[in-house]
Amino acid sequence: MTTFAPHRDTVEFFVDAMHGGADKDALSGVLAEDVVLYGPLSDEPLTGRDAVLQAMQGVGAAAQLTYKEVLTGETHHAAYFRLQIEDTVVDGMDHIWLDADGKIAEVTIWWRPLPAGVQMQGHLADALGMQPWELRTNEE
Repeated sequence: MTTFAPHRDTVEFFVDAMHGGADKDALSGVLAEDVVLYGPLSDEPLTGRDAVLQAMQGVGAAAQLTYKEVLTGETHHAAYFRLQIEDTVVDGMDHIWLDADGKIAEVTIWWRPLPAGVQMQGHLADALGMQPWELRTNEE
């Protein structure tokens, strides 16, 4: 018999809060104080509730975010989504680890395909205080 990770309700609440425009008060309640965010939103991991909230709100304000499915494994959860700004669309996955209290302790974000991910980062760079990325190919 398969055992599933506890606190799926936390992840579902997180998804609902992100659909609601990344509501700061709602997200504050499910993020651990020392939450870490890895992914395309910063060159380095973002650490701490305030930094992670700021990034999530930046994305929530700038993009149309639609979560498609929450997946639960034995030790973790994941949420599959589609993110769109203008004509740029990425499919993505939030890989989510929860602490013993059921708060989100770590999120790793993946986007695909790569060209659209680079374009998406360019749309979000100003709002997140980053330099826009540049995709280089062998032809350049």
